[in-house]
Amino acid sequence: MIWEALAKLALLGTERGQLPHKVQEALGKVGIQTAQAPEAVLLEGAALYHQLRRAGFPLQKGAAATLRPDTAKRPAMPPRAARQMEHVIRGNYRDALPEAFQLTAQAGYALPPEHLPALLYKAARRKNFWKALRPLLEPSDFEFLQLNPDWAGLTECPTAGDWSSLSQETRLQMLRHIRFEQSEKAILYLQECWEELTPPEKKGLLGLLETGLSAADQLFLETQLEDSRKEVRQAAARLLLKIPDTPLQDTIYKEAASWLEVQKDGRLDLHAPKQPVAYFKKLGLYRTKKHKYAGGVHAGQAYDILSLVPPKRWEAHFGKPTLDTLRLFARGNQQILLTDAVANAALLHQDHRWIEALLRHWWRTDNEARWNSALGKALMAALPDAVFNDIMSQYLRQHQGYIEEESFAGQLLCLGSHQWESGVARQVLSNFREWLNAAQSVYWNLWHYKRILQVAAFRGPVSVLPALQTGWNTRAPAWSNWEGDIDRCLKTLAFRKDLQDALAPSKNA
Repeated sequence: MIWEALAKLALLGTERGQLPHKVQEALGKVGIQTAQAPEAVLLEGAALYHQLRRAGFPLQKGAAATLRPDTAKRPAMPPRAARQMEHVIRGNYRDALPEAFQLTAQAGYALPPEHLPALLYKAARRKNFWKALRPLLEPSDFEFLQLNPDWAGLTECPTAGDWSSLSQETRLQMLRHIRFEQSEKAILYLQECWEELTPPEKKGLLGLLETGLSAADQLFLETQLEDSRKEVRQAAARLLLKIPDTPLQDTIYKEAASWLEVQKDGRLDLHAPKQPVAYFKKLGLYRTKKHKYAGGVHAGQAYDILSLVPPKRWEAHFGKPTLDTLRLFARGNQQILLTDAVANAALLHQDHRWIEALLRHWWRTDNEARWNSALGKALMAALPDAVFNDIMSQYLRQHQGYIEEESFAGQLLCLGSHQWESGVARQVLSNFREWLNAAQSVYWNLWHYKRILQVAAFRGPVSVLPALQTGWNTRAPAWSNWEGDIDRCLKTLAFRKDLQDALAPSKNA
């Protein structure tokens, strides 16, 4: 109330309004002289309450412990590891957080409790971060979530009371817990009260089923395809598309296959339907409103549906292996539309074989526009680490010297989504060192190596540190432009080595 009153007066101006008497009393109790000029009262009050709003939040009255007893308490981190963790969470090494989480889990330590608020705020904004953080929390930490409304989207509670009589908020909390702990039971709870729910409530609960989604959810989701509301049908359809080999996938594939025809000369023709398929429209499968492909809206609607078909289906349909099927799409009458659609489908279904095939095809055909696109970057990010390192090793064997910024390898490295193997890290960084030692002037076309050094610091193995600590020509003309970046890279690798040593399981036995 106080902050709102201060904000309102700031908008109106002190010449056209004043603070309510109760607000003035509250300000006086915290040491603000309310007898001074209204402008001074407003400024002092705003400065104070801005800090109070940042520092804390009101506790909920009557919040009782609802989770199981804390029977599996992890040991606290030793002081050295806790100091390292503080540097990761609050200092200059935040990009090392995924590695720190992994090391903490392997060592069996509990996270330092003083850092939980900062981590929970971040988890509330990023779903993937919550998935990484959640396994490291203690049962008592989940009770902590209930104290701050900003963490409401993370709050969980175990099964308690009559599910059908609970509020929507409590149902959401229970379903979050069930999906992580016993995902197969979630559908049983939903079936108890489903017919009594409003469409927004159904959509909200369906959204939680993405966690732990499996074939066990298929029958329930299929019944929702006949719901009277489009938002429910659409939410169910989107989940069904991620479950392999469902009847919905069969329907989409068979319809899409009727639009494709291989000509006698081996070219693939797309015959986009003139009207959207009524059933697909009913399920909300047409997503794109502004279409960029030749053929206009009709071609774009075909693209929406083709983007849902698992790529492996086309291999069976055309009787060709992955690469030959991809070449067929790449030679089609709508080659950009077709390859974009199959690329999006590969991402949707996480088909790493097709993701790799697409990227290698663009690399071999020197199709810079494709790998430099947003879709190309998404495919790169989805590559498994092993495939990333295999591609990088092959590229480094074929290309000596430094890596160009717009090259396939340059974009792949700068993305920073993969862990580098030792051989890749050594080759990339030693090639850069050789260039820098011999460079006679600054070359602005190599400025992307600042990003590569940053990625190497957090993604490269710490085993390369000894080899990189020496051999730099500090008298080279270009050294002064790179000294800071190289120093930060080496310091980060050294920090990560200390972090690994501090959290090494063998040292904690």
